[in-house]
Amino acid sequence: MSNQSLATVATHIVDQYSAAGKTLNQAYRATVERVLDSAKSRFVTALEARSLPLVNDQIKSELVNAQDVLAGFMLKGVQTAYDRADQAIDTIATRANSGIQSIDSTVARVESAFQIANLDAVRALYAPVATLASQVADKVAEGAKSLEARIGTVVEESTEVAVVAKPARRAARKA
Repeated sequence: MSNQSLATVATHIVDQYSAAGKTLNQAYRATVERVLDSAKSRFVTALEARSLPLVNDQIKSELVNAQDVLAGFMLKGVQTAYDRADQAIDTIATRANSGIQSIDSTVARVESAFQIANLDAVRALYAPVATLASQVADKVAEGAKSLEARIGTVVEESTEVAVVAKPARRAARKA
C-alpha cells in the first residue's frame, strides 16, 4: 500500500464519519420535529375533547395559537442547533482532511529528499490497520443510514390516554 493509499484511506475514514454524523444529526432532528408535531396535535385534541369550565371557543383558540407559537419557537431553536452541528461536522472534516493532505505531502517531500526506503515497511505494517479502520467507518456510516431510514419509516401510534377524573374533595365541616 503506497503513501497516497494511506492518505486516501484516512480521508475516506474522515468522510465516512462525517457522513454518519450528519445522518444521525438529521435523524435526530426529524425525530424532534415529529415529537413536537405529535405534542401539538395531542394538545389540540385534548383541548377540543374536553369541556372545561370558563373556557370558551375563543380561549381554546388562543390556547392553540399560543401552543403553536411555543412549538414554532422550540422548532426554530432545534433547527438552529442542528444547522450549527452540521457546520461543526463540516469544519472538523475539512480540517482533518487538510491535515491528512499536509502530512501526506510532507512525508512525500521527506521521502524524496532523503531517499528513505524504510517508510515502505511502515506502510506495509499499517496497511491492515488502515483497511480495518476503513471497514469500521463504512459500517458506522451504513448503520447511521439504516437508523435514519428506520426513524423515517416509523409509524407513530396514536394512543389515547384515558384520564380518570378524580373526585373532588370536600372540606370536612367542624361542628
